[in-house]
Amino acid sequence: MKIGKDIINYLANKTGIKQKELIEKDILLQMLLKELTGDEHFKTNYVFKGGTCLIKCYIGYYRFSEDLDFSWINQEMFTDKTEKQIRKQLSGEINTLGGLLEDTAEKLDLDFKLDKQDRHYLEFGGSNRFVTFKLWYDSIELKTRQFTKIQVNYVEKFKHDFKEMQAKNILSDIDTREFKFLYPEAAEVLENPTILAYDIREILSEKIRAILMRRGTKARDYIDIYLIQKQANIEAEDVEAQVMEKTKYMMRYEKYWKNIQQKTKNKPKFKLGDEEKLLLKPLDPQFHQFLKKFNKTIDKLITQLTKEDRKTEE
Repeated sequence: MKIGKDIINYLANKTGIKQKELIEKDILLQMLLKELTGDEHFKTNYVFKGGTCLIKCYIGYYRFSEDLDFSWINQEMFTDKTEKQIRKQLSGEINTLGGLLEDTAEKLDLDFKLDKQDRHYLEFGGSNRFVTFKLWYDSIELKTRQFTKIQVNYVEKFKHDFKEMQAKNILSDIDTREFKFLYPEAAEVLENPTILAYDIREILSEKIRAILMRRGTKARDYIDIYLIQKQANIEAEDVEAQVMEKTKYMMRYEKYWKNIQQKTKNKPKFKLGDEEKLLLKPLDPQFHQFLKKFNKTIDKLITQLTKEDRKTEE
């Protein structure tokens, strides 16, 4: 199903959101979630995480997110396996998910092909343990070719039980009867699919880990952490042990280790640049007080991590 400009205009008017191209992408993300959760294999083997999960399942629309993030649940699948066996298992699972995404792309009028050699559609990291699927579409609003990403971690360490949540749409706080009357053929846009999601503490831990391991920094990580602390009443200090464990687990991969080492020389700094367009609400004055305290936590974690012995991974 292709979403028309009239529907995007209606949603922009109802929500007061001016960035129509972001509404367009959010509709696409919601429809992708609906299709993916309709597949039994996906629903039972993948868990929703990241910024879009935070927005749709927990905190609400304080900003837009532009991709979908998942982790593979069955980590025991890799226990006592050789590297060759793991690669084979991963290849098979990537084929299964890629096939589902090909079918979904055809249904939603997107462009995606399961071609592992074509970086236009797929990118790999960590010996296929981290995969990015790119689904392309012709943006009505921008009048250019755009893409959204589905990113999957096939190797992860979980510290909290998952939760069954509803992934809410952009009109969740608005009476939707008028929309369904005017656009009955598009009613699925407003469906809130049930999905297995990270505990909010796991999201917080991985957001902090992202600041530690990412090359460079992204303002959205800091904003997400601030709002989790503010709305869920969880402090960064409450999950320090989990952050250390999850980060050390990923330090086996050379690029992440190098990124952490680099941050001893160039400390992460918050800078609100292009990501400001994604914000739907201005940052309140307390954010800068949070930032001073949080930066000290990050400095402490970086110091601790660089003193750690690390296991290596090809």
